[in-house]
Amino acid sequence: MKYTDAFFDEYQERRGSDSTKWDTCNEKFGVDPSVEMVPMWIADMDFRSPVEVQEEMVKRAQFGSYGYTMKKDALYDTIISWVQRRYHWTVEKDWIVITPGVIPGLHIAVQQLTDPEDGVIVQPPIYYPFMTSAEVNGRKMVPNPLIEKEGDWFIDFEDLEAKAKDPRNKILLFCNPHNPVGRVWTPEEIEKVSRICADNHVLLITDELHADLMMKGYEHHAANAVCGQYKNNTITYYAPSKTFNLAGLQTAVAIIPDAEVREKFIHGLNANRIFNVNWFGQSALITAWSKCDDYVDALCSYLDANMDYMKKFIDERLPMVKMKKSQATYMVFVDFRGTGMTTEEIESFIAQKAHIGVDMGSWFGIGGAGYLRFNLACPRCTLEKALLQLEAALNDR
Repeated sequence: MKYTDAFFDEYQERRGSDSTKWDTCNEKFGVDPSVEMVPMWIADMDFRSPVEVQEEMVKRAQFGSYGYTMKKDALYDTIISWVQRRYHWTVEKDWIVITPGVIPGLHIAVQQLTDPEDGVIVQPPIYYPFMTSAEVNGRKMVPNPLIEKEGDWFIDFEDLEAKAKDPRNKILLFCNPHNPVGRVWTPEEIEKVSRICADNHVLLITDELHADLMMKGYEHHAANAVCGQYKNNTITYYAPSKTFNLAGLQTAVAIIPDAEVREKFIHGLNANRIFNVNWFGQSALITAWSKCDDYVDALCSYLDANMDYMKKFIDERLPMVKMKKSQATYMVFVDFRGTGMTTEEIESFIAQKAHIGVDMGSWFGIGGAGYLRFNLACPRCTLEKALLQLEAALNDR
């Protein structure tokens, strides 16, 4: 199918569809149920999945029996082809482990590859499940905060190296591209991170979930495509969930080249009785990653235009708010510190006055206070509505 802006412009009413993003928004932010919020928080999209995936799901549903599902050869072949075609990295079938999501995969890695009280290095402001994957498993969360300079974000390599040299710190959870700040790490940055980890026996766990969602002028660099010499010191995660709006099917991929690390990881899956693949998820992944490249390209173009639209609106009409376009992902981390409000006031204002549901910057740890993360994976009409509400609420203060 030929995908155009018209496909992504279509508004789909998701209220009443059991959508966490839409149907729990008011409750999440403590807003009266009678108020029509604009949900821009949870990272799923308000776009339909590719038509090819929809048709495959209907076909699978019509079969009428949804028992335990084996992982078929086509699943592995599709993963190998997609990673090679899109990320320029050749992987072997034996390296691939299927998980019920990237975050469950992170938890399994933390549980199996570290001991209680070991340090887990993260780079805040960071997607908050990274921090909780350490904390809820009895590990120490060790921050290596990003450095912010005029809206751009950079890795503090001096601090990272110091923390990697501490033998108590065993893994780095690396977000590539970064959520929430939207950075696409350069090959030079990735090489430096990989080398620091390898030299200090810190396992590099790289979440590349948003690898497909590149804005104009940017390219994803897979850690192992850049630094294949360090592949045995890595675990890499991919999934079709963000790119194709398939999060509810809970199917993700861990690529683990080192046999000993892989064995420990699989033991953790088995210990949690995770054996099979989701009946629908397997077929959705195969279809998305073998037939829907055109969808990805059209989606990224639409998201880039949404970024431009929001940037122009803020620059021209909301001078107290600062926005730097994300280089990747469909999220944007917006600076509200210029409004003169405290962090608490900003977070109350956006929900209670502007009636927009967003992820609060403080949720992302050090460096996030005063920021709000907006999800721009929505039709232009939804984005426009949210921005007009934001403008009216700011003018009414």
